[in-house]
Amino acid sequence: MDVSAIEPGRDFRKAIDESVSSCSVLLAMVGQEWLSTKDAQGRRRLQDANDFVRIELASALRRDIPVVPVLVRGAKMPTPEELPDDLKELAFRNAVELTHARWRSDVEVLIRALRPYMDEPGGEHRAQKTGEPGREAMPTPTGSASATAAAASIDAQTLERVTRALAVHIGPIAEVVVKRAAKRSSSVDDFCEKVANEIENEGDRARFLKSCRG
Repeated sequence: MDVSAIEPGRDFRKAIDESVSSCSVLLAMVGQEWLSTKDAQGRRRLQDANDFVRIELASALRRDIPVVPVLVRGAKMPTPEELPDDLKELAFRNAVELTHARWRSDVEVLIRALRPYMDEPGGEHRAQKTGEPGREAMPTPTGSASATAAAASIDAQTLERVTRALAVHIGPIAEVVVKRAAKRSSSVDDFCEKVANEIENEGDRARFLKSCRG
């Protein structure tokens, strides 16, 4: 969460800009009301130059960072005429659609599209050093015998059980989170901790941890 990652007193615009500058790729989640969503004063949020989403997208587009529009719930790509000047380039970025009917295959398409950016030389190091807003940076796999043995000890049945439990809290993306955590964990406890970090509510996180380790 941006609000927990930005220190009190810091200019949030600069903080967001610095965070975006270190990312390899940025996802723009676009729903049916993405263009028309308004703030408390009734103004269209995309017309507000200080809106967090607009700042993040404009910063990435200005640096020519790959920006992938992810269309959900039947949303359509906005046209250049519908966007403010600093976001017009978004209309020309190739999009990926996520649908309920083809969820698994659509997510696989998205993962394949992102993989080249994640595998860039230094990409893992950069992610570990900077982290994501509000997330603890995950270490890169060491390839040690202990880490390999720990990953092997997390059987498919456990992965499936943990995925179902996590999906209750964060939705279908749980499958991707669990697979990633399993590859980067040094023990089963470490695996549970990494996965549990995705759950915001402290009580839900504690209950999940108990069931995961059990």
